[in-house]
Amino acid sequence: MIDGKTLYSKLTPEDVSEYVVISGDPWRVEKMAKYLDDARHIAFSREYNTYTGMYKGVRITISSTGMGSASAVEMLEELNECGAKVLVRMGTAGPTEDDDFAKFVIATAGMANDSVSIKYAPENYPIVVNPKLVECIEQSVQESGYPFVSGIVKSYDGGFARTSITEFGAYRRSMTPDLPSFEDEYKTNKYLGIVFEDFESAPLIKVGNLMGIMVGTLCMTTVIRDRLKKVLHTDKERYDEMEEALCRLSLDSLVIFDKKYGHLIKK
Repeated sequence: MIDGKTLYSKLTPEDVSEYVVISGDPWRVEKMAKYLDDARHIAFSREYNTYTGMYKGVRITISSTGMGSASAVEMLEELNECGAKVLVRMGTAGPTEDDDFAKFVIATAGMANDSVSIKYAPENYPIVVNPKLVECIEQSVQESGYPFVSGIVKSYDGGFARTSITEFGAYRRSMTPDLPSFEDEYKTNKYLGIVFEDFESAPLIKVGNLMGIMVGTLCMTTVIRDRLKKVLHTDKERYDEMEEALCRLSLDSLVIFDKKYGHLIKK
């Protein structure tokens, strides 16, 4: 720490609860902060926007990580420094099955294809979410009535030409003759039992396990395999509804955990 605060997120141990929800998007944190009682804005430093407050009688910290495993794992390091014990990563993801579009997905285990977590432990290091946390996240969504699927999340760094929606992404696709097809990717994920993909979950679970932090994931699926054809962002009303639910359900999962297993958590 520098002058008693973490280097990048500007947090102190007094600022941070044992329970944390993180989102890639700093502005989604602003949406989530509306659900907190006595919310205190701790800092907005770099991509890290942090509040701490009360939710249904439980003290919870919410923060952002930006996009990708590098900034997310750095934030995990700093949250660990401040005493975090149970963390839910919430955000968006892509499902393996198109039928799971616009559903919630919950990680039970992970496959890390990123370039960050391998610096903490080997590629074959097991990545499993604590079953107690999975149980609580599943209960929060089940009680809400929203459909959800649980299973393995595969996380990787960005940069895939196949899924880029930019003009340069289209140019890269035209110049890459051996680019794997969506069907090839689907078959691989189906064979491996991958339920959804994102940029952060598996590295966070992996590094969290090393630190002794329970890390789970609750995401909403916003694309089909071929995201050039369908993304939830074009249906603003539906997207906003699910995003609000995502905020509530992530917080609810930690309240459920506190009631069932809070005695196991000591700061």
